[in-house]
Amino acid sequence: MPKHGGGLNRNMADPLKDIMLKITDDNPATRGQKLWVMFALSLFLVATLNWYAMVREPQVVDIEDLVQHKNEVVLVEGKVISWIEDRYGNGEDRVDLVIEDDTGVIQVRWYSTGTIPPIGTNVTAMGDVVDYNGRFYMQATGSGALYWEPEDLPVLERVSISDLAVSPEDYVGQIVTVKGFISESINPDATFTSAYITDSSHQMQLLVQSATGVWIETDSKIEVTGMIAYQETSLRWALMTQGPTLLIDRSHTPQINMLEWSGESTWSYESGSMVSMAGTVLITNGQWTLSGPNGNMMCILPTDEDITSADSQGYNGSAYEAAGRLMWNNERSMWCIDANNGNGTNLIDPMSAMSMQAMLSANPASMLQTPSKRYTLSTFMQYSFEPLDTNGYFVDSQTYTFGQTRVAMSFPSTRTEWIEAGQGLIANVTVSWDDQKMMMRLMVDTYQLVGEPPEPQTILWDAGATQWGYTKNQYVLIDGKAALHEDGWYLERPGSEQSIKLNVQLNAIGTDSLHENQSLTWSGRLRQIEHPSDLSLVFSLDDADAFDRDGDRLADSFEEATGLNSNTIDSDGDGINDREEVENGTGPNNGNS
Repeated sequence: MPKHGGGLNRNMADPLKDIMLKITDDNPATRGQKLWVMFALSLFLVATLNWYAMVREPQVVDIEDLVQHKNEVVLVEGKVISWIEDRYGNGEDRVDLVIEDDTGVIQVRWYSTGTIPPIGTNVTAMGDVVDYNGRFYMQATGSGALYWEPEDLPVLERVSISDLAVSPEDYVGQIVTVKGFISESINPDATFTSAYITDSSHQMQLLVQSATGVWIETDSKIEVTGMIAYQETSLRWALMTQGPTLLIDRSHTPQINMLEWSGESTWSYESGSMVSMAGTVLITNGQWTLSGPNGNMMCILPTDEDITSADSQGYNGSAYEAAGRLMWNNERSMWCIDANNGNGTNLIDPMSAMSMQAMLSANPASMLQTPSKRYTLSTFMQYSFEPLDTNGYFVDSQTYTFGQTRVAMSFPSTRTEWIEAGQGLIANVTVSWDDQKMMMRLMVDTYQLVGEPPEPQTILWDAGATQWGYTKNQYVLIDGKAALHEDGWYLERPGSEQSIKLNVQLNAIGTDSLHENQSLTWSGRLRQIEHPSDLSLVFSLDDADAFDRDGDRLADSFEEATGLNSNTIDSDGDGINDREEVENGTGPNNGNS
């Protein structure tokens, strides 16, 4: 066998030897043929080398071993734990990723990029290993430099900020999705932002790497997908995410903060945020300024539509509420409200109603000097307004907040309907001076109700009469059992002698046979009345009935106790409402629906 193999090799080498002899032969008669043969051989060698370069796969290297492959093209397999797009904000098509495997981490500078993988994706990256002054990184080019399959995408776990607050270490290394409210505005071009994401009782640092591409306003409701990491420098946990992964809940409208002229030292806290400010608009040589009641100034940058409308609407010298983004203006060396920076609306909307706080802060002295001038005001009712009431108070927020502004007002006549506490109104008013009480008073000419009042609030038996007094005349919710006494229905607290008078609605469900002798949640208007025999005031619940959110004539408490859905009239979707099914002994819980 060895001999046979050696002879075979010699036989294969003979033709190649003959070709080489002909190429090296100096015979002039065969010189042309030799040139063609050399040309063909060179093409063959080039094609062979190209084929080898194409089929040769770079080897997969552990990150800790990259130092041994300087200036080589290698493959790295690992998880994307961070990335930032266009790090220096110069429009460069580059993404810097951090990839981690079991041996370490490496930065991959990816040029001429493609689709960016989400954080937590297992990827294969191909690139050159670069050593820059002892710092190693990989340089990758082209959309194919990063590769991953659908099964490599991260599995997202939805958690609450409360879950993270209890045990953040349980989520280290996982991809989590959290909902909350962001504490500050994010510029669409900012490649790094440090903010907070909050719920009703917690806040967590939010580190946003890479630009969002859109403005995200302060107090926006957002959904964040990212990774939990412990920040050793600040000794706290943080949620690290990428700008494009921030999703905005458009059903929530962030509240625009109203700046105060007396709080100029605090304006910087709202830098980059949408704000509003009321004052007198002054237009001089094309420059717009907003003047406050004490002569202090703020520059305003109008839209082209504002400039066009200025003469016809008489902006110059008039009091308006200006809305826009608060930015520092280097040219005028002052704070400006800029209507051209991402808000999509004009600086001044002459058709919109001014907020009460804005109207009073613009120039209150001039309002008293022109008592016949009418203002269109957007406001809220502070207390429930009885049909026979004519005097009350307007406030600038629907529910009580610290620093809530209120002003006395008078209606021209009585009405037939209640106006609930917190109800929004658009009112046409004039301003007068109340000599008796030495204060400014708004005189209401006409008004229109807008929006819905707040939901009824729950009151507790243990809260006591003083606390109940704050919700007097308002619709409330209270738990109890209805009992029929000699003088009518009463709502009793089970296990005690506490009770209040019930003035029930016509055909009330809370007193029918189906709800008899059950503890239910009742709704009604809390009133304070004189006791018929004692010299005292007692509470009653007017227009009272068991609380029935979906209107199927089954109390919410009853449905929740029996496993029905209190948010729909047909819990099992069979076309028969819940009340009828309960009366007939059928339903989703009986197996005979």
